[in-house]
Amino acid sequence: MKKLQGFEDIGLTVDHSHQIAYGRKNGYTFLIHYLSNQRQYTLVTTVKGDNEDILSTYLHSLDQENFINWTNYKEETLMINVKNTKELSVYDFDTLMNNISSFCQMNGYEAACHQCHEKKPVNIYSISGNSVLMCEDCYQKITSSLPDPQPVNTPMGVLGALAGSLIGVIVWVVIYKLGYIAGITGFIMAVCCFKGYELLGGRIDKKGLYIALIIAVVMLAFAEMIALGLEIHSAMNDYYEVNILQAFGLIPLFLSEGEVIGGVVIDLLSGYLFMAIASFSYVKAIHQAVKTEGVNERIG
Repeated sequence: MKKLQGFEDIGLTVDHSHQIAYGRKNGYTFLIHYLSNQRQYTLVTTVKGDNEDILSTYLHSLDQENFINWTNYKEETLMINVKNTKELSVYDFDTLMNNISSFCQMNGYEAACHQCHEKKPVNIYSISGNSVLMCEDCYQKITSSLPDPQPVNTPMGVLGALAGSLIGVIVWVVIYKLGYIAGITGFIMAVCCFKGYELLGGRIDKKGLYIALIIAVVMLAFAEMIALGLEIHSAMNDYYEVNILQAFGLIPLFLSEGEVIGGVVIDLLSGYLFMAIASFSYVKAIHQAVKTEGVNERIG
């Protein structure tokens, strides 16, 4: 099944910016989150009845279905985690929602808000990028009490990203000295830069995301030069007395050799490739978080 494709065919509304599908079935509001990192779905509705155990027992029986990972019902929130398999279709979700809503109707469960625990209609809201089901009163109460986003200290963030990148530099050099291609360090470098920026800058914003990424790219090349300089120092000391600064001064001369520059290019391409592939989902998640931070709105 391809992400949120086809949910319109079963009467739901798809919001790609929030990675959700939502709608009503037999008077109950359902929200489906697409979890891109896990390639799974989470189906959510909020209901309340006189006997919580009846619904919990019913959900437990659904665990035997081949596309369901787990189910849970706690504090008026019903959640079902669904595997995204090739066999899964939107009509499986349609059947699941109709069965749940029918069961809730027969057993006296009504729509409820998990915040105030009252039986009342709920809507779908986005609070700083998190899509939730709640009543209008609770939404207004929560959003009115939310603090303004913490200001970002950009200079300290840059310093934090540089400090974090040094961890990546050390890892790259150590792996290089052990005789391996240090490609995976590209991912470590990116993560350390993001975390360093966030730690000293207070939080990471969109500008900080790009700054940290640029620092990661530059420092990866710097790490390769450090590793190369140490390699030159080690090789030259077998024949001459060369201090570390002299060895680093010889880097441009060695880079004029085709074999050396070829090895450097392979190392860097490997590092940048790992940085791009392994960091893609991580960077995407941060980008989505900084884009939606402080943005509160009703979706449906």
